[in-house]
Amino acid sequence: MASTSENESSENAPQSQPLAVFGEVLFDCFPGGKRVLGGAPFNVAWALQAFGLEPLFISAVGKDDPGHAIMERMLDWGMARGGLHVDAAHTTGEVQVELVDNEPRYDICSPRAWDAIPDPSICVSGLIYHGSLALRSRMNQVTLRTILERSPAGRFYDVNLRPPHTPFELVKTWMTGAEWVKLNLDELREVLREPKLVFGDHDDAVDELRERYSIRNVLLTAGSDGAAIRGLYGSGLLQPAPRVEQFADTVGAGDSFTAVTLYGILSGWTADEIVDRAGKFAAKVCGLNGATSESREFYQI
Repeated sequence: MASTSENESSENAPQSQPLAVFGEVLFDCFPGGKRVLGGAPFNVAWALQAFGLEPLFISAVGKDDPGHAIMERMLDWGMARGGLHVDAAHTTGEVQVELVDNEPRYDICSPRAWDAIPDPSICVSGLIYHGSLALRSRMNQVTLRTILERSPAGRFYDVNLRPPHTPFELVKTWMTGAEWVKLNLDELREVLREPKLVFGDHDDAVDELRERYSIRNVLLTAGSDGAAIRGLYGSGLLQPAPRVEQFADTVGAGDSFTAVTLYGILSGWTADEIVDRAGKFAAKVCGLNGATSESREFYQI
């Protein structure tokens, strides 16, 4: 009887994954009618797949044509679909994007399928990435907590403020205790209520953030000014950011920086190596319309 029980326990144990990405997938709808597949977590997972890490992407799409298109794109790119739920009750995610002075502004439709992500019964052993937007729904908060409670993985939290969907109390809760927190300079100013903070004086501000919320490591990006890593992992500084050869827009630049950072952490790069190589790749992404490319050569880092 003991042997049978052990076998049943093994069969019912959650599948182990070294890397998971949790959150929204959607279509960014640009002026002129162009639709680009995106959502920060999806952008990160797409790049990580191209880098060869094969993350499990945990999300949901509608039982509709856009949802089918997303599943087909994932299949073509080689992405595992075991964490992707098809929700007959909600439509696939969509965001209206407006570019103002080359910076994107977002009108995020709600509710959508990615607001209702069920527990995929997996255990994450290495890193789990998530942002703020997908946690606007109570169901997703519970799902992510459930995954984290059964997983020994480190948590990489991308603050990614999208008001009014990401209230400060939500952000504060999920920053607390994270192994990694990624945010840009504007978000750091917002979180610390320091509107005059400049990138060159970020060390004390980052240390304050880490102490206040028990964060082990912070990745700070500051557009053309550069980026920095500060924490237990080590210190890395990129200042200024690499020049963009043929600028298109900044959509997905932060997500691409994050993807290279995740790759670097799992590959054992130093903090300086991470910010240097992530900065170069983000500059390439600024030459795209949108956040992703279907050219695998593009993802050589």
